[in-house]
Amino acid sequence: MYWCARSLYFCSGLILVAAAGNAAAFCQTQQSVKRPEFEVASIRPHANGENGAYVQASEGRLVMANFSLKQLILFAYGVPNNQVSGVRAWMDSNHFDIQATTESTATVRQLEGPMLQTLLRERFQLEVHRDAVERPVYELAVEKGGLKMQLSKEGSCTPYFMGSPRPVPAPNASRPVYCDFPRLTGDGLNWTLDGAGVSIEKLATTLSRSGLDRPVIDRTGLAGGFDLRLKWTADVPENAARSGTTADPTGPSIFTALKEQLGLKLEPAKAPVEILVIDHVTQPSEN
Repeated sequence: MYWCARSLYFCSGLILVAAAGNAAAFCQTQQSVKRPEFEVASIRPHANGENGAYVQASEGRLVMANFSLKQLILFAYGVPNNQVSGVRAWMDSNHFDIQATTESTATVRQLEGPMLQTLLRERFQLEVHRDAVERPVYELAVEKGGLKMQLSKEGSCTPYFMGSPRPVPAPNASRPVYCDFPRLTGDGLNWTLDGAGVSIEKLATTLSRSGLDRPVIDRTGLAGGFDLRLKWTADVPENAARSGTTADPTGPSIFTALKEQLGLKLEPAKAPVEILVIDHVTQPSEN
């Protein structure tokens, strides 16, 4: 009875028009639907001597290095920084490396979303639900002096849709630069973000994942894709105590960098935001 009641919560509109016997069968079928998962996957503690974090997803393979569990959750569920509730201290301090593979036709969206979610459920016993609350945010707007970044020229990057398998480069050919795939790298203190054909919406999402204390919402009204490069030093280092890294004394804050390098600004505001609530989590099972 428990499994059927659980299914009724998700599909009551369909079950109400079915006969009693068929409803029970339908519930059982819904519960037996298999979540998308990797064929082979490993999660291991990250070596403390290496500070850089990166992610690579292509051709049925997901590699992530130096991610805390909190960061993995934000990544898997598409939630910006500071929009997850119920984080334990070890979920910020302990960092992990992931190597996972599946069929080569899997899309980046599948690798980084549903499949990673399943892996976190299996290895960390992670259970979550979503909620909506009003919270402080940053609104991304155009600075008074105008934009300092350029619209991408045609042919400067390769269009790619995350719902399709990533194209395989020809033998000996360099990997193409994909449009709207900004690359964020950092050690918790010093950050770099660059990309080609980047939409402002994607820029706001990426900034939200960079250690800011609140999510970023696009209020620029700008359309199209831009070529950009942004370098800054974090005001509140997320990993400094753990990694022993030091800030660049000449590096600008994210607020100054956006103004001087891109012609954008962050303005404090409040807005309804979706948060991810952690209901249950355990230390990982390593393999």
